[in-house]
Amino acid sequence: MNSKIQKIKDYYNENGLRETIKKVYRYTSFRMKVKNPSKSNTVYKLSKKEQKEIKLKTKKRVYIFTNIPYFDVGGGQRAAQLAKTFNNMGYLVEYYYVFESSETVKHSMLLPVTAHTKVSKINKEEFKNKIEKKDIFIFEAPMDAFLPYLEEAKTKECKIIYENIDNWETSLGNMFFSENALKEFLKESTILVGTSKLLVKQLEKYVKKYNIEDKKILYLPNAVDSDLFEPRKNYDEPQDLVKGEKTLIYYGSLWGTWFDWELLKKIAEKCENISINLIGDYAGIMDIVKKMPSNIHFLGLKKQTDLPSYLYYSDYAILPFKTDEIGKYVSPLKLFEYIAMNKPVISTKLDDIVEYKNVYCSNSSREWIKWINQGLEFDIDARNDFIENNNWFSRCTTLIDNLGAKRKCDLEFYDNISIIILNYNNKNVIENCINSIIRFNDRYKAEIIVVDNQSTDGSYEMLQEKYKDKIKLYRNSKNGCSSGRNLGVSNASKEYIMFLDSDQWILHKYWLEPYIDILTKDEQIGGLGWAAGWFNRAGYSYHIVDSFPYKYMPPIGLYRSDVGYLGTGGLIMKKKLFNEIEGFDLHYDPTCYEDTDLSLKIRNQGLEIAYTTYLGVGHLPHQTTDNVSKEHENLIENKGNYFVQKWKKINPKLLKYIK
Repeated sequence: MNSKIQKIKDYYNENGLRETIKKVYRYTSFRMKVKNPSKSNTVYKLSKKEQKEIKLKTKKRVYIFTNIPYFDVGGGQRAAQLAKTFNNMGYLVEYYYVFESSETVKHSMLLPVTAHTKVSKINKEEFKNKIEKKDIFIFEAPMDAFLPYLEEAKTKECKIIYENIDNWETSLGNMFFSENALKEFLKESTILVGTSKLLVKQLEKYVKKYNIEDKKILYLPNAVDSDLFEPRKNYDEPQDLVKGEKTLIYYGSLWGTWFDWELLKKIAEKCENISINLIGDYAGIMDIVKKMPSNIHFLGLKKQTDLPSYLYYSDYAILPFKTDEIGKYVSPLKLFEYIAMNKPVISTKLDDIVEYKNVYCSNSSREWIKWINQGLEFDIDARNDFIENNNWFSRCTTLIDNLGAKRKCDLEFYDNISIIILNYNNKNVIENCINSIIRFNDRYKAEIIVVDNQSTDGSYEMLQEKYKDKIKLYRNSKNGCSSGRNLGVSNASKEYIMFLDSDQWILHKYWLEPYIDILTKDEQIGGLGWAAGWFNRAGYSYHIVDSFPYKYMPPIGLYRSDVGYLGTGGLIMKKKLFNEIEGFDLHYDPTCYEDTDLSLKIRNQGLEIAYTTYLGVGHLPHQTTDNVSKEHENLIENKGNYFVQKWKKINPKLLKYIK
């Protein structure tokens, strides 16, 4: 709450009382549309106006059937991660659960799904009528309650996944494990997934036991949201994190019988100067809490979105799980997040993780104490390789590929896109950008064009040496966004041009698919992008989509055109149109307002600009421009004045997109 108050104060100091009141009103009114926020059942409902403005998703639907609501464990469990990732890939996601949350704290959060419903409350007739062939169903437990929906998926010839996510033969499955349901899921599923090596072996045992033939079994452990858990971002230090000589962190379930409290107690007693912070619901284990040493601190349950900051300000992350019939079967989701935030992990010997780099495994408290006292090394290169292969986008694309649900890239776009990237002293980020395009370029075969704006950090020479025949590299005669991009387009050989910033990177192999779906559906769109904003009443750039929940795109929406302008990073358009409107105005060099101006040029041609959130790229903000310097403030003012006067003369109606 304190951070929100501070943000309001900062906004007030910068914009004054009137604009602050308007900002708070807009945000609050948006949140008021959210259903039951106090209960965290926050499926967004479109207003009548939004129903006219937003083009809805109509293809590619995923149904997830699991045990618990999305917001349990702070929204960090596997089903929630799959829901969030499929939504980010442009899918409609519906989420169904069996048990109400038993947690004492239920965080309110905006859900990236179009349905979030208890299974017992599903309207079966409505559900049946909306299912279409090739929809994807994911079931995460062998429950009888799921069988009617398995039957509907089978009848409609949908793609079916059964995920073996825990050892349900233990006490974990006491309330629902059904051998009959298990057999049906094994028999009817398109593919089977084991989330740990032992769970894969368990599936293999089941398939043999029930005489089920020709069944594909995938080993797909948990993963990380690598865009959320990004150590290069800036984080505020959590006020309740207790720092010690060494600060240790754990988050997740604390109530399970697999949690090794004796191990943790020994370590805390032997290392009195360290601080062990435990994040999770502890209301049901107060008898244990009272027995713990004073340097073990219980911080309560947090949202998943809060966790990166706790990791960032800790030294080591821990996994004190017993290697029993529950613990040894797990693929700890948190471990992937720990490693993503560059934290060495100290863990007990769990089968799935003993060979992972940057993970130190032992069941001995002496070994843990030695590691804590001596310090641990962390291999950044190993971390990068690990996260590249173990993020949620890689998991979802693997599922899509193995379901046979993928389709070929539209022929109009295959080998027909030129990607133009500017570089100005961005040696620290541009390699990640180019490497990611190359890694995921088989599907689209995009032409990569890099324009260097007189860099002095050695990045131009590095690009020459490292990428040679993999990119087209040109050097601008000056440092200018407009002139640089114009130079790139003039050397583009494809029909479509796309602009990316050097601090962006590609997240998965289907990253362009939502763009292609939109562009093939609506010929009136002249420019499509994933960054957008509006003007104030004077005509200057003002609010951006990032200021709104869901980034102004509720999960049911695919794209919308009620924005004032598009940002250049992630914008796609036809080269022919770019040339017809004479590209970027050189007056905006070195930077500021050139993308805003280009957007209005497109609209002035009688075409539309459209905004969507579903381009599969990550972004590390403020890496390409020093946007806090006095010089940059002067640029914004000067270029803004030129922009407003220009368009008041040409077509002032285009400045009326106000928020």
